[in-house]
Amino acid sequence: MLAPCAQTMRIFSRSGPHNNGTPHAEYGLVRITPALLALAASCQADHPEADTPEKSQLAGFSVALEAAHRRMHDRFGAARQIEYAVARGDLQGATTNAHLIASLDEPGFLPTWQPYIDSVRDAAHQIELAADLDTAGMRIGALGLRCAQCHKALDAKLVLPDDPRPSTTPVLASRMVDHQWATMRMWEGLIASSAKRWEDGSHALATMPLNIVAQAVTPTFQGDVDEVARVHMLANRAPLAKTDAERADLFGTLMGTCAHCHSLLRDR
Repeated sequence: MLAPCAQTMRIFSRSGPHNNGTPHAEYGLVRITPALLALAASCQADHPEADTPEKSQLAGFSVALEAAHRRMHDRFGAARQIEYAVARGDLQGATTNAHLIASLDEPGFLPTWQPYIDSVRDAAHQIELAADLDTAGMRIGALGLRCAQCHKALDAKLVLPDDPRPSTTPVLASRMVDHQWATMRMWEGLIASSAKRWEDGSHALATMPLNIVAQAVTPTFQGDVDEVARVHMLANRAPLAKTDAERADLFGTLMGTCAHCHSLLRDR
């Protein structure tokens, strides 16, 4: 009975927990954790004697699993902050959070899974190297694709927060919160390979009066200029993107467009 337990424990190595997680983000390994812990409990039942090497291994396994779960939270929270930072014109905020993702490793993962973790870190590092917000925005799509590929490889069942769409008023701040909700919904659809979330977000963005927001920032802004029209065009095209790669390409273009549009409005 020990062999299957020992083999399962090889998924993770013992490592200390990371303490920068987002408390509200149910994420990543949430749904597979109970199954693994149940297996650990069954192994303990097979080896009830106190202070055995097997029980020490199981204790280490539980600690490692919890640490990996917290790192998943950290990645999710940092990815959200990258998107928010790009939207508000904060390049340093985007690169700082990208650095956090790039620095998070999973050294105890099985060798067949390690390349997926490495690819996520590399995509985050490319955002970290971005010299401007347009480039950082474009590279968010690649990060989302690598996240989606990693989740599929690990068979991770994501439990994402089901934040309701915020109610809107003509007030600018309210409109911008609605935009953030829409793009975050699309991001979640990308990383979780969820057509529903992707289409919920793209539909919301496609039907938003972006020209009203632009005019609220500066009355001289023409609502049909390239950037606003391009955001609507991408949002309308989004439901046609069916694969993770297609969604990642469109989302990167969308975020780059958003970043450029916001910079134009701030410079007026």
